[in-house]
Amino acid sequence: MTLAEARPNFSFLALRFVLIAHGCALLAQPSLAGEFLSGTDGVVKFHEWTGWAILALCVVQIALAAFAMRSGAVSWWLMIGSVFVLLGEMLQVATGYLRFLRVHVPLGVIVFGAVLVQTIAVFRRGYRE
Repeated sequence: MTLAEARPNFSFLALRFVLIAHGCALLAQPSLAGEFLSGTDGVVKFHEWTGWAILALCVVQIALAAFAMRSGAVSWWLMIGSVFVLLGEMLQVATGYLRFLRVHVPLGVIVFGAVLVQTIAVFRRGYRE
């Protein structure tokens, strides 16, 4: 079955939802970090919790991408890209705890850009009944 012949299924629709949630969580992170840098100490915990939630969302994204790939709804690049995003986010968490901001900040921008490209690609693949 080719991508053009594939029909949307639950895993594909759930993947769209998870990608949007993943992107929104990634978008919230700089705001939380900015609040911390402006002197609000309590918000750093929310930054940390959101970081762990982002990792969980990425694991769900990988699982849904695998199911959607098996049904032919997405191509293999999304699965591989999702794994690389997870590796980047794991490095993101590590550099955050180590306060290695020279890697933490630019890597956050790269990860957000990668998830944004994935989200756009999944929504561009339109399915018409």
